[in-house]
Amino acid sequence: MTEDELLDRLCRIYASIKGSIEFDMAKLPARIIKAEHTVAFVQDFAGGQSEHEIANLAHTLIHNIASLQDHLRRWAATNGKDKTKVDEIFDNSPELQLITDLWNNDKHGYPPRDGGQSGKAPKLVYVRRQMRLKTKPTAGSFVAMTFGPRGVPKITGDGSANAVVTGDVVDRNGVLIGDLFDIEQQAVETWERLLREFGVVM
Repeated sequence: MTEDELLDRLCRIYASIKGSIEFDMAKLPARIIKAEHTVAFVQDFAGGQSEHEIANLAHTLIHNIASLQDHLRRWAATNGKDKTKVDEIFDNSPELQLITDLWNNDKHGYPPRDGGQSGKAPKLVYVRRQMRLKTKPTAGSFVAMTFGPRGVPKITGDGSANAVVTGDVVDRNGVLIGDLFDIEQQAVETWERLLREFGVVM
């Protein structure tokens, strides 16, 4: 595998992340229900996408993150790098182990043998698109969301707002381990640190 091919794999991960985030509020209108004396908004932030389309976005990103490990090992072995570092990084990253377990579930079915790489036999449930509001890390920062007359979310304040594809990652007993999007972000950051160490990205 060449460095360009490795970077192509990384770019596919970034593209999957971008595809799982919606910043354009005009694409996320709520459904408006009008009665004689009331008006109600029903909002799931699906943006017109079906349950299966949203699940596909989630599983595509899981696949792209998890499948990078073998490509990294192969690239390191043929480019004078220590491929054992790839395994060390993986062995010390609960997030990468969880993502790999979810990938293997999709390939081989559930439950994984011996609890999978993480030992927790994780599975992905309640996949959805969810709005996330985030303030800046400064005093007085705020962000708020209201609905306009056509049901389009309106964001005020200096913070950020976006709708992300996520889900609940639970263990074999159904106990919540974490949020899929957060786990994915941490897993990608872990691979990025190794790629910087290898000099592939700056």
